[in-house]
Amino acid sequence: MQSIENKPVPYTRLSAYYFFGCALYGAMLPYWILWMRDKGYSAVEIGSVTSAQIIMTVVGTYVFGALSDKTGKPLTMVRIGVLLAVMVFAAIFWAADHYLGVMLILAGSSFFWQGVNAQFEVITLRHLGRFKANYSLIRLVGSVGFVLSVWGTGHLLEWASIDLLPAIILLLMVLLLGMALVNYGGEVRLSASQPPALLPHLAQPLVVMAIAIFFLSNLSHGSYYGFFSLYLEEQGYSQGAIGNLWSVAVVFELAMFALMPLMLRHFSYSHILLISLTMTVLRWAVMAGEPQSWWALAFIQVLHGFSFSWVHSVGILLFKQLFSGALEGRGQALFAGGCAAAGQAVGIALAGYLWHLGPALTFIISALAALVALIVTVLLITGRTGQRLQSLTRQV
Repeated sequence: MQSIENKPVPYTRLSAYYFFGCALYGAMLPYWILWMRDKGYSAVEIGSVTSAQIIMTVVGTYVFGALSDKTGKPLTMVRIGVLLAVMVFAAIFWAADHYLGVMLILAGSSFFWQGVNAQFEVITLRHLGRFKANYSLIRLVGSVGFVLSVWGTGHLLEWASIDLLPAIILLLMVLLLGMALVNYGGEVRLSASQPPALLPHLAQPLVVMAIAIFFLSNLSHGSYYGFFSLYLEEQGYSQGAIGNLWSVAVVFELAMFALMPLMLRHFSYSHILLISLTMTVLRWAVMAGEPQSWWALAFIQVLHGFSFSWVHSVGILLFKQLFSGALEGRGQALFAGGCAAAGQAVGIALAGYLWHLGPALTFIISALAALVALIVTVLLITGRTGQRLQSLTRQV
C-alpha cells in the first residue's frame, strides 16, 4: 500500500475536525441526560438510551472500518457518515417527547457520526507517518473544543433553557460536516487481493490483552460519562457549575495530551499504562466515597488527564502498530468500537440499573474494572508478550 496524496499534511484541517467533533461531545455528554431528565425520563430509561447509542456506535465503527479497508477511502466514509448523522438527528425536534423515537434517533445518528470517528484517526495517522508520536498534539485541539463547548453550553443553557440543547448539537454536527468536506488525503491504493481476515489476528496474545485492558479502562468510565452530571445536579450544583467541573477535567486532559510526545521519548507504552491505570483506580475509589466539596470533585477531574488522555493516546498508537496495512481501518474500529464504545456502553448500562442503590456502588465497580485492567497490564509486562510490546514502543 502506498500513499496517493503528495500534498502537505493538513495540520490545521485535521485539528479543526477534532475541535468540532469534541465540541459535539462537549455539548452532548454532560447535558443530554439532563435534557432527558427534564423530559421526564427515568434513570433506567436514560441509561438504556445512552447504551443503545453506544452499542450502535460499536456496530457503525466496525461497518465503516470494513468499508474503509475495502475501498481504501476512509475520508469518503467520514463524509458520508457525518452527513447521514445530520439528517437523522434533525428528526429529534419531532420526537423529543417519545421515548422510542429518542432512542432510535440517538442510536441512528451515533451509528453514523461516532461510527466514522475511527476512520478519521486512520486519516490522521497516515498523514503523520513516522511522526505518529505527535498525534496527541493534534488531538489536544479537540480537547480545546470540548472544554469550550462544555463551558459555553452549560452557561447558555443556564441563561436560556435546556430545550435549546438539540439545536446546539445539530449546529455542531453541521460544522463537523463542513470540516469533513474541507479535509483531504488518507487514501491508499489497494492490492488486487482481498483484504486480510481480521479474526486470525485477534488470536494473538498481545492483541487479546490489549483489548481487555482498554475495554476495562473504558468500562470504568461508564458511571462517570453517564451519570456524573446527574450526581452533581443531585448535589445542588447549577448547570454552569457542572460545566465548570467538566472543564477542569478537560484542561488537565489538554496538559497531558501535550506531555505525551515527551513521555513517549522516555517511557514505554506499558509504563505509561501502569501510571495511568493506577491514577484511574484512585480516581474512582475517591468518587466511590461520594465527595461533597467542590475541591474534592475538582481533584477527581484533574485525574482525567491520566485516565483518559494517556490511556487514549497509547491505545491509538498501539492499535496502529498491531493492525497495520490493510487491517488499519478495522484495527482503529476495534479500538474505538470494541474497546472504547463497547466498554462505555457496559459501564453506563450497569450504572443505569444500579444508580438507585447509590452512586458509591457504581463507582466501586468502576474502580474494580480499572484495577483488573491494571493487573492485566502487569501480567502483560511480565509475560512473554512484554518484549513485543517494548519493540512496538521503539517504533514510534
